[in-house]
Amino acid sequence: MTKQCKMIFLGLMIAILTGCASVGPGTVTRDRFDYNASITESWKRQILLNIVKMRYVEPVSFVDVGQIVAGYSLETGITAGGSATLSNFNTTALIETGLSGKYTDRPTITYVPMTGNAFIKSLLAPLSPENLMFTIQSGVAADMIFKLGVASINGLRNGSATIEGFRPAEQKFLRVVEILRSLQISGAIRMKTIKSKDNQESTTISFWSKGTPAEISLQVRELCDLLGLDSGADQYRLVYGIAPENNREIAIQSLPLMHLLSFLAARVEVPEKDVSEGRASPGVREATGNTDNKDKFVVKCSDSKPQDAYVSVAYRNRWFWVDDRDLESKRVISFIMLIFTLADTSKHESLPQITIPAQ
Repeated sequence: MTKQCKMIFLGLMIAILTGCASVGPGTVTRDRFDYNASITESWKRQILLNIVKMRYVEPVSFVDVGQIVAGYSLETGITAGGSATLSNFNTTALIETGLSGKYTDRPTITYVPMTGNAFIKSLLAPLSPENLMFTIQSGVAADMIFKLGVASINGLRNGSATIEGFRPAEQKFLRVVEILRSLQISGAIRMKTIKSKDNQESTTISFWSKGTPAEISLQVRELCDLLGLDSGADQYRLVYGIAPENNREIAIQSLPLMHLLSFLAARVEVPEKDVSEGRASPGVREATGNTDNKDKFVVKCSDSKPQDAYVSVAYRNRWFWVDDRDLESKRVISFIMLIFTLADTSKHESLPQITIPAQ
């Protein structure tokens, strides 16, 4: 190699090292996506695992990712040396170069067990009717919210299909849910929060009826008849409870998150042997004799790992999974993740933490 070529090679190495000197900005796009995808996937698997565990009468347990600290380091080095010999007008040059580098990616991830009073309350306390209705107004399907998160509205009872037993929903309740979904699509549901002089907040619901198409007006009138509401009122007060105090209140008895998980656990497919031997509690199929899998939430069971799963977990030497083509079940899993956020209304406590350096 000639002296000129070696000098060019040395210059290129210096340029490369200079361009790689700052690794931080280049990791932002990649790491935010990778960590986001990993955390989301782990939440899906945790939710499914706990639903399956409840079918086998195992306690519910969640672990949250408390903190992620990603540390990077880049060490580089260049060595160069040379010698020259001059003899009878002949020049011999020798240039020696060396390049070294070390890149380290060592994130620290903190896991926080979700325990304590705040977490227990979020599991056992009923969901706020205001949060449920605001979720409907934000676009989440009203029929899914009411069928999963509401026990009754103005005394009309929803179905109950948990590991303890099965009770079908009242037809009037189902009709109310159907009308609410239609009104939601039409944008006819209005909500307003009012703060009194003593800083107490109350939420009211109104239905867009003046100047609306006849079909919507008929639906609002039918809804008022089903719920026993004053059809001439401009708005109705939203309260928590089984029955309203008057015909200008909408009383919603919402369900706690634990009940929702139990409701879904009853729809997990388990081997009949596990039920007959008392390892797993009876579910919807055992209680109703329905084996056609027409429920809107289905968790399948197989001996081998599924190839086309939206989320899957291994438990008791079997695989439990939700089919990636099952849109309704996928929506339910996403809804539960939203419910965890809605249920977490208290300040975070100082909890025990486990820190594991990932190398």
